[in-house]
Amino acid sequence: MLMKMKKIRNIILAGLLIFSLGACDEDYLDTVKIGEQTSGSFYSNDAELIKAANACYAPMWEYHYNWGRTSLNNSTTDDAVDREDLPLRQFTFDATGFLFTYNYRYNYRGILIANQLLANVEGKDISGVKDKDLQDRVVGEAKFMRAYYYYDLVKNYGGVPLVTVPLLGGDLNQTRATSAAVYAQIETDLNDAVAALPLKSVYAASGELGRATKGAALGLLVKVCASQASSGFATQDFYNENKWEDAKTYAEQLFALGTYDLYQGAYHDLFSEAEENNEESIFEVQFYDSPLDDGAYTNNGNFTTFLNMPWLGAADPYGRYQATYDLYLEFENGDPRRDASLINSLQYADQWILEGETPGVVAEDLTGFSNYKHYLSKEQYLNLGNFRNSPVNERIIRLSDIYLLYAEACFHTSDEGTSRIYLNKVRERARQGNASILADITVSGTALLDAIYHERRVELCGEGHRLHDLIRTGRLEKELKTDGYKVKASITRDGLGGYVVADSGEPIFKATNLKMPKNIFFPLPQSEVDNSGGLVEQNPGY
Repeated sequence: MLMKMKKIRNIILAGLLIFSLGACDEDYLDTVKIGEQTSGSFYSNDAELIKAANACYAPMWEYHYNWGRTSLNNSTTDDAVDREDLPLRQFTFDATGFLFTYNYRYNYRGILIANQLLANVEGKDISGVKDKDLQDRVVGEAKFMRAYYYYDLVKNYGGVPLVTVPLLGGDLNQTRATSAAVYAQIETDLNDAVAALPLKSVYAASGELGRATKGAALGLLVKVCASQASSGFATQDFYNENKWEDAKTYAEQLFALGTYDLYQGAYHDLFSEAEENNEESIFEVQFYDSPLDDGAYTNNGNFTTFLNMPWLGAADPYGRYQATYDLYLEFENGDPRRDASLINSLQYADQWILEGETPGVVAEDLTGFSNYKHYLSKEQYLNLGNFRNSPVNERIIRLSDIYLLYAEACFHTSDEGTSRIYLNKVRERARQGNASILADITVSGTALLDAIYHERRVELCGEGHRLHDLIRTGRLEKELKTDGYKVKASITRDGLGGYVVADSGEPIFKATNLKMPKNIFFPLPQSEVDNSGGLVEQNPGY
């Protein structure tokens, strides 16, 4: 196995067994034959178990899946605007949106690949399997990935069909389970994964970084418990404020592994190809640049990079997602993370000038900023095998994310002292030894909670956390509709090689169509509802 699982896709082509659920594409309901093998004869030796485990990760690489993850979690907030999908920020979208369809279907595709592995491997005496620890490990990987996909579904749609075994033709249409039942299954799977999976260091030694680990399962458990405990979900069937204690426990177990630490290099480097799977990384989606393949369609490259990079008027990059002026203003004076996370449009155009060229202009510039965490220099871009094949991994869970959730959990369990310690760990790393900026937080009560919310926004911006943070903490309507936010800045050159950022004078944008509790969840894809034979009901208000 190669470093970072970079060649897993090629292995999957030899071993992918894909099924689909209910109203999803029924073409996938039959087993894909591998030579003369079907799902009944596969899983017979160590090599086939590895191929089957690899297949569980495949939907995360699909470009429509990542497109949806970026759009649905960022462009529905005060952090970003989608240049070509303004209904997202206006909350005028409906159940026919293709992003909902792809997000829903690819999550279920991953779930059913995991179900197929578990049905054929878990608890089975397979004579051709020589490494029984490997058998346990791939079961853990499948359970982690099933939990990951179900968590994405339950966050986005609430209760969904809960399927843990491969379905036969007559069983395809399933009713929606309660959100509480889905969360319970997620926790069961993740606890099983914690018991079965190795530490990250084991994969580092074997050149398999990128696989699910014990730490990844614990980190996802922290996030799952924080979701259930958050007051923004007080009216939901899964709400349980006691889950803050569970979130603390899982976080402390993660810290006790001794595997992770905050990255101490330059903050922008944390998101570079050179620093993938670093000491702060708990789980990443692995990508690479194949010189032969189009990453958008064969799923090697990170298409999200090109959705985020500004558009200079050519066909590529796509330049769909731009960071808002409101996000720029959220950063405290001198915070190095601002310039490491956001690149202004003039700066980007200047950086993309090669010798003999003249400065370009960012086309259809809605805000003045883009996400600098998803960025390639022009030189890097020109050396790619294909323009969509960004080799940079997608960071899914970082230690700073867990530190801040732990700080939040401590706050809600009457331990403000520990809450401040972990909040300030993140701020200390950000200040990079400069004592004149980002002073330690010393406040208590509501001011401390607000400081945690602020820190999550600036530390994790552009990484797909903002929407769920606003919803689970009950702040979505206030931030986006009542208060509103500034979208566009005025960017000019200062004549000294720098840039001046000022208010553009445009009015504050308010998402007047946002309605609660309707917009706690997205609509289920209407095609799934229509094809379910009446078993699947649409979310209220759609």
